[in-house]
Amino acid sequence: MVGAGSAVVNTYPLASYTFGTKEPKMEKDTSVADRLARMKVNYMKEGMRTSVEAILLVMLLSYLLSNYLFVLEMWYSLIFGFGYARMNLNGDVLLMITLYLITEQYVHVQEHNHPHILLLQIGNTFCKLPGGRLKPGENEIEGLKRKLTSKLGANSPAHVPDWQIGECVAILWRPNFETTMYPYCPPHITKPKECKKLFLVHLSEREYFAVPKNLKLLAVPLFELYDNVQRYGPVISTIPQQLSRFQFNMITTN
Repeated sequence: MVGAGSAVVNTYPLASYTFGTKEPKMEKDTSVADRLARMKVNYMKEGMRTSVEAILLVMLLSYLLSNYLFVLEMWYSLIFGFGYARMNLNGDVLLMITLYLITEQYVHVQEHNHPHILLLQIGNTFCKLPGGRLKPGENEIEGLKRKLTSKLGANSPAHVPDWQIGECVAILWRPNFETTMYPYCPPHITKPKECKKLFLVHLSEREYFAVPKNLKLLAVPLFELYDNVQRYGPVISTIPQQLSRFQFNMITTN
């Protein structure tokens, strides 16, 4: 287990985790405007909103497959004819055959271990980190565990992951009822509307995740997130910088 003050983070292959589904988790708001309006109502009743989100890291073994599909299609063309290969072999089938050849060591490829972040996808485009708003006076660590269990935990307590909440890697402030958040509280703002904290969560080697049926769980590489504001927004796209001080210990299991 990695200590809270350590700069080394153990990550395990995605294949070592088990995934299932559970009942849908519907969003409280249908638009950004509705969410900001609800935030304003809650602020009038409870004061500044405090929220926590989790950074869950896994490892994927990715292979350099460039040009292999083309080579494989040409190989099939020589055997069955070009028309057969075009009409009967789609990309998924070719990829499956390519992976088979890789496992049989007929094709030499270079293996890369790279950290991936687990994101929840709502609809076709919007992605977010698992987490959410804390109850008034709720402890940050216990509140994040509660939110993680609600988002990704199984209905059976026996299968709920042992959430090991680690370092706080970022603190963001929302000065007004707007979408913009800053990594500092502007000096002229005396009553910020929200404080959000991002925590690194250390996963164990084996866990079971239950994903709500209306959501998708994506494993996105750090290089895909980096500076990709248009796709992932201004917070998630800065996670690679927030994690740059850590050393990732990739642990492969048999």
